[in-house]
Amino acid sequence: MSDKFSLLASEYFCQLVAEHSAWLRNFDPQHLANFEKLLNGDCEAALAEAATRRFLESHSIAVSPAEDLSGKRSRPDFHCSASHEQFYVEVTCISIEKAIRETNLPFPNCPGARGYSSLNDAIWAACKGKAVQCANLDHPALVAVTTFHASASMLCFSKTHLSMLLTGTTMLSWNIDTLTFEQVGETYESTSLHSAAFLIPDRNSEIGYARSCISGLLLCGFGTLPGKVRGIAHPNPARPFNPQLLTGVPFGHVEIDRETKQLRTRWE
Repeated sequence: MSDKFSLLASEYFCQLVAEHSAWLRNFDPQHLANFEKLLNGDCEAALAEAATRRFLESHSIAVSPAEDLSGKRSRPDFHCSASHEQFYVEVTCISIEKAIRETNLPFPNCPGARGYSSLNDAIWAACKGKAVQCANLDHPALVAVTTFHASASMLCFSKTHLSMLLTGTTMLSWNIDTLTFEQVGETYESTSLHSAAFLIPDRNSEIGYARSCISGLLLCGFGTLPGKVRGIAHPNPARPFNPQLLTGVPFGHVEIDRETKQLRTRWE
């Protein structure tokens, strides 16, 4: 079994595997066989599915596998229902090894201060890669982006970093007088929309929407107990998701003022 960081040496994760395997026995046996194959090939990806299912059920969500066992169609991992509403969840995992490369944060954690980078580029890439599985569905679809890297779970899933998934990476900017080369006016924040999960610049230099088939993201820092989970809502989804189904999970939203070309974020 490939497990470079020995997550299965932890009793907690062993129990999670046993619990998820027992849950899968309620469905077609091929689902359990597929999970066991994934566990042997990519332990973190398998644990991510199990941890996400547990998280959803902890919010009184009824969960069942949504995978197409015929292999003819790419579908999300889970079908979910609650309060007469239905939605899908597709799970993806940013491995501990990738999180180390992206953030410069060690694993296991080491004492002492150090500079680090966000996980937003990796989250953005994961979001783009899952659009196909969320297309042409009959209910809203969320993409759960997970990691088991402890420090990344604590630091990179903060509202400060995740707000830039709504607006793209921001930077301080100012206007320059072309004659005096001195600053004119106040410093302000600007963005090229790089790493914005659901926004893109269009051909008319306006702000357009991307990946409307994904109703939102769940950012799941499973490297800490209890896991840190926050949501990002698509501003113009094909099928809106109701955040109230996940009580206690803060959801970030972005509002576009097209007259001033300003973006405003808020958290609920």
